[in-house]
Amino acid sequence: MVTTKIVAINELEQQIQTCVREQFTGRLDLCMTDIDSQQWSLYFFKGGLSKSTSKIHSIRRWCRQLTIQCPQLAVNSVGEGSERLQYWDYDSLASLVRQGQLLRKKMAAVVEGNIREIFFDIIQQVELGRDLGESLIYRKIPESNRDAILLLIRTEPVWQQAKQAWEAWQQAGLKKLSPNLAPVIWDVEKLRQHTSLLVYHNLTTLADGNRTLRDLAVKLKQQLLPLTKSIMPYFRQELMGLIEVGDLSLKRKTPRATNYRAATTVSTVRKVQAQLTSPLVVYIDDSRSDSLMMSQILARAGYRFINIRDPLKALPILLEQKPDLIFLDLVMPMVNGYEICSQIRRISLFQDTPVIILTSSDGIVDRVRAKMVGSSGFLAKPIERNKVLSTLQSYLPTTAPMG
Repeated sequence: MVTTKIVAINELEQQIQTCVREQFTGRLDLCMTDIDSQQWSLYFFKGGLSKSTSKIHSIRRWCRQLTIQCPQLAVNSVGEGSERLQYWDYDSLASLVRQGQLLRKKMAAVVEGNIREIFFDIIQQVELGRDLGESLIYRKIPESNRDAILLLIRTEPVWQQAKQAWEAWQQAGLKKLSPNLAPVIWDVEKLRQHTSLLVYHNLTTLADGNRTLRDLAVKLKQQLLPLTKSIMPYFRQELMGLIEVGDLSLKRKTPRATNYRAATTVSTVRKVQAQLTSPLVVYIDDSRSDSLMMSQILARAGYRFINIRDPLKALPILLEQKPDLIFLDLVMPMVNGYEICSQIRRISLFQDTPVIILTSSDGIVDRVRAKMVGSSGFLAKPIERNKVLSTLQSYLPTTAPMG
């Protein structure tokens, strides 16, 4: 098995064209040299593409395409709460086609959409990698005894569509921005001041750190590029940011069977539980670096996140957003964390809401005073993933996102 490096898009395009021309049957595995998570596989049969897979957002990607092409099967798949999604992968959808319950062309559209997104991501990583001195590695793995192929996608048209989408993305000045990132609000109060009531409502409802740019485009039934361009001004004004977000969390459930035969039949039906509505955590801190660190920890763990940078404007935002837990920095300009905590506890709505004070001064006096003003707990800086997640698990054990 030969491993080959690619440093330019035209080299990859030539390799794909070779697979088509030589009617290659097998798998083309690709990954970036310095990014373990960026891995893709393209499955060929006699030069045509039968499917593609990726290590990043494989469930999200499938759910998006299912929502677009087969909404009757999607069942509010991206961002609507906790659902059981039965048809979340290639095999489960293929079974519907074989049973005559789904048109082959519908499944082909889902698969083609997946391939198109993956081609785009590969192109972007190759372009960015060239700037960073990284390269794409690929391996051709022939597989002569492939299972019966249900459908084939013409490779060249999908590749060209992905290239055109990338060129438009690059021309819009978005080269370094991945559509797999999730918008999150940094400054709620300033966003309210700079937007109309409708825009503010839409952004605070949808840009919750759980939905990627691609997810939002599907949710709003808009094209990805115009949508992204429309919210770029808020990123430039530092009212919003972009964070990494994990794939949808899944749990498979198999009903109890009364005999082996029934158990075997039931085990082939995959029930997927997607945790898409998660606890909202607010972090009150004027430090952008600490807020960024907190947002990344929470997003990767599946929590929604809002940062309030101006402590004087915290209370009305808290009343509006009704968070499940509040992290509160101790040292801030104008007012300290003790005072804010005391004000929060005077509001009946927040009597039972966990309020955790963060500080770099982890002394007994600070802990006692924090307790006196109603703090639920105390977290010492620097902000670290294990400490944050342990605190969340302690105070939100019944509502924590599924991992």
